[in-house]
Amino acid sequence: MSIKEVVELALSQRKIRLEVHRPDNAAAAPGILYLHEIFGLLDVYRKDAEELAARGYVVYLPDLYSDGAARYCVRAMVRSAGRRNAASSGPNREVAELLERLKADPHCNGKLGMIGMCLTGGFVIQSAMRADMLAPVVYHHSLGMEGAGVPRDEEAGLDKIQRLQGHWSRVDPFCPAARRDRLINKLGDRVEAHVYNIPHGFRSGSRLTQGSKLAWQRTLRFFDEHLEPQPV
Repeated sequence: MSIKEVVELALSQRKIRLEVHRPDNAAAAPGILYLHEIFGLLDVYRKDAEELAARGYVVYLPDLYSDGAARYCVRAMVRSAGRRNAASSGPNREVAELLERLKADPHCNGKLGMIGMCLTGGFVIQSAMRADMLAPVVYHHSLGMEGAGVPRDEEAGLDKIQRLQGHWSRVDPFCPAARRDRLINKLGDRVEAHVYNIPHGFRSGSRLTQGSKLAWQRTLRFFDEHLEPQPV
């Protein structure tokens, strides 16, 4: 069983709606930040959060469009820092705040993982450079429109990444093979890379494909291996 709470969280630049899914017990658990893609906060993502909570994780599921999809997408995709997925971009700074709030949550034991996809996939790459990020999972990163998914003058920071699990479509106009392959080559044996013959949108439009189901099972195994949740 799991518990769901909906709160309004005050961050430095704005307030956002946040769903917190957590195990129905008193023990502190590993935390996972789950970032939705461009379609917004869909019910299918809530199903994923509920499943993760039932497995022993505290899951933060923020509504990144709390003050409107258009406003957020301008910050993320129109402004240069956002398009380039720079560490200094507003969305990346906000993700860093969310991770700090999750880590400080009394129900979290301080172990951190995250999932980002499409619009938010590049945020995972930036966050994976944190020393406390133990289990970062990216599904086809669309932003970071140069180099490996971060600005070329920030690619040295990829050396800080301990590990990364990645899931990509073999043919994807939103995450071209050159970007994907550059990231894989930069990370070497620190990336667990999987490429599938299914369309973009692994946790939404392509969710019911066999490839997406396999990607999700691999994600769960990765979290369990590196975050070590306690049986619920």
